[in-house]
Amino acid sequence: MTAAVEADKLSQYVYGIVPSDTPVPDVAGVGGGRVRLRTLGDVAALVSGVPDPEVIGLPAEVRAHAAVLDAVAQAGPVLPMRFGTVVPDVDALREALAPDGVAHLQEDLDRLADAVQYTLTVRYRQEAVIAELVEEQPEIRRLREATAGVAPGAAYYERIRLGELVVHGFEQKRVGDTAALTDALGPVVLDLRARETGQVEDVLEAAVLVRRGEQRRFDDTVEALASQRVGRMTFRLVGPQAPYDFVAEV
Repeated sequence: MTAAVEADKLSQYVYGIVPSDTPVPDVAGVGGGRVRLRTLGDVAALVSGVPDPEVIGLPAEVRAHAAVLDAVAQAGPVLPMRFGTVVPDVDALREALAPDGVAHLQEDLDRLADAVQYTLTVRYRQEAVIAELVEEQPEIRRLREATAGVAPGAAYYERIRLGELVVHGFEQKRVGDTAALTDALGPVVLDLRARETGQVEDVLEAAVLVRRGEQRRFDDTVEALASQRVGRMTFRLVGPQAPYDFVAEV
């Protein structure tokens, strides 16, 4: 009995939906399984056999899931499935997708055929922005001087007020800085979707959809923005990736 037949007898871990002629990436799948292509009419599913679905959820498997999808995205479109999607067999997946469901998947693949996702994270260097606020706002400067060198339990209300003013100052700066970044990126991206952030030093975390032929131009634009803001912000760019943020949940 061949390894492929043996794998077909296992539960099937589903990574995503791709065009039926997509090359299978040479990347180990979840649980070390061999990634294969299984046709679903005009599209296909990227799958691998999993002998024990209970292992799914470990950090290594999260990384394996992303590695398979991102490897496929290097060459062509892919619609990512939610991490942890397991079906008893490929027939079960085929039955779950009505003919109109396959048609919608094909439409999404066509829409994303010439695009990849990047994730851009921009953060303030706290000390640089605080220095700006001290220079610009006399009240922050006064409170900073009043609390400098004072015992931790002293000047309690002054410390609270100082913290409030600093946080508000970061928020005000973020509005203008985020607008400047998104305006600069606009000409070189197809779409940009900002994510919610929770730290005072966060400027922007965004999923960015970029045309394949514009990747170099996009990289150069991000590099230029980072160079202009050295010492004030840090930039982190991850990609190209599968378009996780630009497809409806499959």
